[in-house]
Amino acid sequence: MSDKVILGISNTHHYRFTLVDLTETAKEAMFLHSLNKEMSVFLSKTMMGSLFLAEMTKNQQKVSIQWKDDSNKQALAYSDRYGKMKSVAYSANLEEGDIRNEFILGQGIMKVIRWDYDSDTYQSYTNLVEDTFEVNFIKYLTESEQIKAIVGMEVFPFDFPGNDFSAKGIFFEALPDAPEESFQFLNSKIQSLVKKEAFWALGLDEMFQSLQTEIGSELEILSNESPEFLCDCSRHKVADIIASLGKQEADSIIDEFGKIEITCEFCRTAYQFDSFDVEKFFNQ
Repeated sequence: MSDKVILGISNTHHYRFTLVDLTETAKEAMFLHSLNKEMSVFLSKTMMGSLFLAEMTKNQQKVSIQWKDDSNKQALAYSDRYGKMKSVAYSANLEEGDIRNEFILGQGIMKVIRWDYDSDTYQSYTNLVEDTFEVNFIKYLTESEQIKAIVGMEVFPFDFPGNDFSAKGIFFEALPDAPEESFQFLNSKIQSLVKKEAFWALGLDEMFQSLQTEIGSELEILSNESPEFLCDCSRHKVADIIASLGKQEADSIIDEFGKIEITCEFCRTAYQFDSFDVEKFFNQ
């Protein structure tokens, strides 16, 4: 079953919204990187966050979220507005009883980068606090983007009783003319809804209907997208990395190991180059 994103708008309250089922896309990343339960949750939420931010952008802009806390847990996720994503995460060995074992980030930095092919990159940061990813994500939006937003995320790891793995989220972003009373009303209704386990067990279309019922007004669907894990690495890009080393360094590696092998951090594809390959692209 493929993943899905519903994009829409609440004309009544002047909010844009995104509903996402990222289960299969997040599961692929989880298996690629052999993540434990905690990091599966953290990376899934980081991927949803990058997708939510990408949906706020225009045209072909891409967004990444990268964070690292003081326990050395870290995650990096890229997304465009169509849900084409890649991601990676690294866990940390924490002492037994450390609260950060249970889906809590430690202190650190969250960095967001936006870019496209026709403009400069834009980077922004926020300091992590010891809380959930959602709290830190809202903190970033408030401090760096000056945007009022409401977010709900739920990831059920494989060992969660009675559940298969799933990763779903909901995001509401205030438009410039949204009144404060709309935020107060929607925040109350949505926070009440996302606390219900039964809500997250629904399919995305059912979640949409449940959301409409909860807020008591119609939501207009603008588009549907199909997110997927899609790495943009290539042999040509990896060759550029080798070229940046310089011919002398590349030849030295070939002499020592008989080849140069570089594995993509995101999709784990291994690219191998022998002496003939190296000689060819340096001559070119």
